[in-house]
Amino acid sequence: MREGVKFKNMNPPYPPLRIKRGRIKVDPSLKAVLQNFSRSYLGKRQIVLQGYDFEALRTELAELKDRALEENERLLARFEEKARAHGSIVLRARDGVEANRMILKICRDHGVLKMVKSKSMVSEETGLNDFLDKHGVVARETDLGEWIVQLGAERPTHMVMPAIHLTRHDVAALFFEKTGQKVPEEIPALVRIARQEMRKEVFAAQAGLTGANALIAENGTIMVVTNEGNGRLVSTIPSVHIVLASIEKILPQVEDAFLLLKLLPRTATGQTITSYVSFIAGPHKGPQYIILLDNHRSEILADPQFREVLRCVKCSACLNVCPVYQIIGGDEFSHIYMGGIGTLLTAWIHGLKESKRLAKVCLRCHRCEEYCPTKIRIADLITALAERINAETGKPLWKRFAFDGVMARPNIQKAAFGAARKVRRLIGKKNGFSRKLPAWMKRYDRFRPLPAPAKKPFTTLFKKCFVPEMSENKQKKGMVTLFAGCLVEHFYPEIGMAAARVLSRLGYAVKPAPALCCGFPPSNAGFRKASGKAFAKLLEKIDAQGPIVTLCPTCTTMLAKKGPEVKESAEAKDLATRVKTFSQFIFENELESLSALMPAGPKTRTVTYHDSCHHKNILKASGASRRLVEKALTSEIIEMEEPDKCCGFAGSFSLENPEISAALLADKLAAIEKTGADIIALDCPGCLLQIRGGCRSRGLDKRVAHTAEIIEDAICQKAW
Repeated sequence: MREGVKFKNMNPPYPPLRIKRGRIKVDPSLKAVLQNFSRSYLGKRQIVLQGYDFEALRTELAELKDRALEENERLLARFEEKARAHGSIVLRARDGVEANRMILKICRDHGVLKMVKSKSMVSEETGLNDFLDKHGVVARETDLGEWIVQLGAERPTHMVMPAIHLTRHDVAALFFEKTGQKVPEEIPALVRIARQEMRKEVFAAQAGLTGANALIAENGTIMVVTNEGNGRLVSTIPSVHIVLASIEKILPQVEDAFLLLKLLPRTATGQTITSYVSFIAGPHKGPQYIILLDNHRSEILADPQFREVLRCVKCSACLNVCPVYQIIGGDEFSHIYMGGIGTLLTAWIHGLKESKRLAKVCLRCHRCEEYCPTKIRIADLITALAERINAETGKPLWKRFAFDGVMARPNIQKAAFGAARKVRRLIGKKNGFSRKLPAWMKRYDRFRPLPAPAKKPFTTLFKKCFVPEMSENKQKKGMVTLFAGCLVEHFYPEIGMAAARVLSRLGYAVKPAPALCCGFPPSNAGFRKASGKAFAKLLEKIDAQGPIVTLCPTCTTMLAKKGPEVKESAEAKDLATRVKTFSQFIFENELESLSALMPAGPKTRTVTYHDSCHHKNILKASGASRRLVEKALTSEIIEMEEPDKCCGFAGSFSLENPEISAALLADKLAAIEKTGADIIALDCPGCLLQIRGGCRSRGLDKRVAHTAEIIEDAICQKAW
């Protein structure tokens, strides 16, 4: 475990535990609602970002947030000074308990029996509503979504759209139950009823509470953005105004808030700007209290590894594109805060116990990071969190066996796969798939059969069967080391042989790397020590001076990026500079030579391409693969819907969360079927396992092939 502030297994009296127990259940209706929203969001986001350099803007915002975090205490002190000069009363709260008590005291001091609230996730974090209710103060939400879930005695399931899980039918039924008014299932009618009811609450309240999207140190101003105008009502109509804001909301200057406004609405809801942007400087007609909440954020600030979590602006872009969130929603994938970023916040604010199960549900697909406006490395930080969870709460027994006992010990791993090959006839079928697992394990393979071990591993097959071609060019282009990875080595050696033949035809001498685990699976599960052992053994055994070509983007990620982190050495850094995926290597070095080997002619088959998570989101290599596939098949790729959405394999994720894995695979197969393509091209053996098995289970007559196989077939003019 890296140095930093140690997590605490806190058990505060707020708020009630939300994490569901037992197996996760997939609700098809909820899934449809969330996926329809995600598709709509992606379309709107694309439109409102036209003409903007998103990458440059989010880099600027990330750097701004980092500077503000670095100077957090100084900026907060300046904000306090300026806010007090406006007449505001500024208080500091160490944690949620203290913040709740401060608010209760304010209510009692001013005779407040009813409070109305603009949306505030921080008040959800502290459990404010329940706390006030127990002490005789009624707290009523005025954000439409918050009001709906409060009416139904639920919790928000999204940070921006709290009632996203409810359909208009659900809302109409709830309104009828609570108000006695039968309302048409039409949005204008539903909003009209909500407005009538909420306005009564606002005018009857003695205090209003808002959050803050930004605290501006330069002039002591609070920025609040809303789409419904309730923020302005709550902050001006009641006689007492309370602001509850967490300390990371601080920004140095007003112009910094304008930068935030360029990205926040675009990434949150796909709007150019929200309907209302309010800058509040001082009290309106009565006292204004500003409570600055720490609640363990100073501990996050003190941890250099996790500090970037506090860049979060609560836009929920990560939720809007998260494949898991779209399957199970925020009721399952949250404690208070939702999704991957919620997992990280929960660990610090509410404790490891509450975040442990959430961390298991994260795919680590890195898709969220492509959309985050402050460039938070959510997936990498959840992996780091898993390390701390393992260290402080203990490792699951089966993972200790798999990662510490097998993958960190090459001899044991080799013996295990060798034993599996010896019983291949018993566990495998002639079609290359394994027989079904026993009934008590059916949830792991009924949605897609698992592959049987290959008759011979790749390295053995290579030594016995590989015949070099174009031997006169071997010295001209030099030696390439081919790193197959565990799945190609033990289950899909034909992919390795295809890649070797293509490289040989292009004039390279080819040798296989040692059949050792790269160390990624234990690394991704938070078993840093086991990962370091596996990677160190590979470094010791691999004898490669020239390029190292990989057939698995996950292995590439380990060798080129994560490996040097878990085993810092000159050798690791040198190896990282020479690693390329098969597609990257061919595209960057041999595109013209490959074209000369390709047969000319009309297209004969249709193809679609699946973006493997690490290949696209980490290595940025899927563009190269697309070009190669189109060249090999003389056919344009028919793009499936959301080709970069995870297929649900994700290594051990599919074992821990088979129901989610099955749902993600079903979506991927549906997208593939819509294209009508004959061939599904991809670059990840894990995705091949998942999608090929899914096609088999569904009876789809599709060829699922690695890019190396497609190129080799085209060069050799093999019939499919």
